[in-house]
Amino acid sequence: MLKSSLPIKLITIALTSVFGMIPINSANAGIFDEVEVDQEKFIAVAQPFGEENRLNLIVVEQIPGMNTCWSETGSNPTNVDLLLANFDFSGHCRRSTDANGYSIRYEGQDLGLDYLLSLVRREGQLHLVGINRRDNTRINVGTVQSYNDQPMKINLNPGWRFSKRSYQGNVLGHVYFSYTEPEQSTQEQETIEPQINNNDMPMENDIPMEGQIRDIVPPSNDNDNQSIRRNINSQPQTQRTVNPRFSMQSRFNR
Repeated sequence: MLKSSLPIKLITIALTSVFGMIPINSANAGIFDEVEVDQEKFIAVAQPFGEENRLNLIVVEQIPGMNTCWSETGSNPTNVDLLLANFDFSGHCRRSTDANGYSIRYEGQDLGLDYLLSLVRREGQLHLVGINRRDNTRINVGTVQSYNDQPMKINLNPGWRFSKRSYQGNVLGHVYFSYTEPEQSTQEQETIEPQINNNDMPMENDIPMEGQIRDIVPPSNDNDNQSIRRNINSQPQTQRTVNPRFSMQSRFNR
């Protein structure tokens, strides 16, 4: 009995090992859509924390007609008073503090699985940068012209805006930093191209991944999760690409 069961056990172990090596795509960019939002109801904030003055990215959404979630003072940088910390903000504000709550969407493609959002200090400025998980290429999303030890407003670069993720017509809580290429004439394109190429984003390996970054998970509703997973598993895997002009170049002078 032991001899006959041994081959079966070995086959089971072998199959388990093989299937464990097959990459499982936990989300597919094609199944999510986006919904446009009122830009004035959203803010991206760089919040310093800890003794080493690390930074965390926070996105706050103001629910219309409810208690004010934040106020702004000054410029270069614009400091943010996170008023929602002074009351129970449930039903008044929505706050996203990590990659479960926000990600990059580029030209209609959900890049949440490919790019991590990080805050990078460079030459007296802060930059909100999307960093590719595999090859370290970067997309410059937003900028703070100067910085201090208070929460600071991040200004989105030209072409970028807030939007929200949707699934089968249902708006989810997930916020996108969304980019759409503006339509330009050939002459305008030739003028802009040299500006981009002369402003490369630094590629040093020692730039810190600041902020609490975790893998994106499906929406919290269990029934929705099961439905989404079934649709994900039935979708062919697609390769998400970014215009090469944005892979390693920033848009400082746009």
